[in-house]
Formats: sequence, structure tokens, C-alpha cells
Amino acid sequence: MFQNILVAVDGSPTSTRGLKTAIELAADQKATLHVVHVVDALGVTTPLEVGYVPGDYLDRMLDTVRDNGRRILKKAEAQAAAQGVACKTTLVESVGHAVADAVLAQVRKHRADVIVLGTHGRRGLSRALMGSDAEMIVREAKVPVMLVRAPTARSAR
Repeated sequence: MFQNILVAVDGSPTSTRGLKTAIELAADQKATLHVVHVVDALGVTTPLEVGYVPGDYLDRMLDTVRDNGRRILKKAEAQAAAQGVACKTTLVESVGHAVADAVLAQVRKHRADVIVLGTHGRRGLSRALMGSDAEMIVREAKVPVMLVRAPTARSAR
């Protein structure tokens, strides 16, 4: 049924849970897994209230974030390989666009049949303040989206 499964990862426990589910689904479907990590370049910059920050400092911060993304992708690739799942990884930089837009562009590029996302399941004010990339992806995606909830205290027992 599914040939190309896309999962977005950020290294968090919730994302790792989504990756695990995506690997299981890819193994079951004998599908290719596309693992995407988005570097939000604007998230690395400092607010104007902080004042002047040397450009080379920001460059080093961005390099560190990229390196961390590569480590996350390498770990995901190893987990997929351990389960015999064909895996392709992509590090994407998003400048001036929502992370969700970058993920959706990768969905189109890789012709994904389904998207798997770990989600914190925030509600109310915390969701309004922080936004929800998962919610935006669900609203805009042209393919099915599987949301994998964060572990709760009850389910962690």
C-alpha cells in the first residue's frame, strides 16, 4: 500500500517515538523510509533586543545545529538499517518559512504516500503560543498523516 514513507525527526523523545513507528510501518509495507530533519535557520538567530552579535558567532551556532541534525539523521538511518528498512535521509534548511512548509516540500519531492510525525499533543494556550507544525502539516498535506503522541506518564509505566 505505501511505497514511500516520510518521517520528520528532531531528536526529541516524541520524534524518536514517531521514527520507531515509521520504521515499523516501512518494514511492514516493504517501503522506503525518508527521514527528514529541518534546520530552522531563523530559530538560530538572536532577537534584536539582545543587541549586536558577531556574524561568525551566528555562523558557528548554525554549523552546530547542522552537525546535530546530521547526527540525528545518522542515528535514524542506523535504526532503520537494523530493522532491514531502506532509508534515505535529508537535512533541510528553512530560512523564513515554517518548518511545516519545509516538511511538506520534502513530501512532494520524495512522493511520500504517508507522513509520520511525533507530536506533543499540546492544547490550549501552549499550542496557540508555540504553534503546531504537526497541525499545519495535517491541514495542508495531500497524503495521510499518522500522528504519534508523546509518551504520557501513564503510558511510560
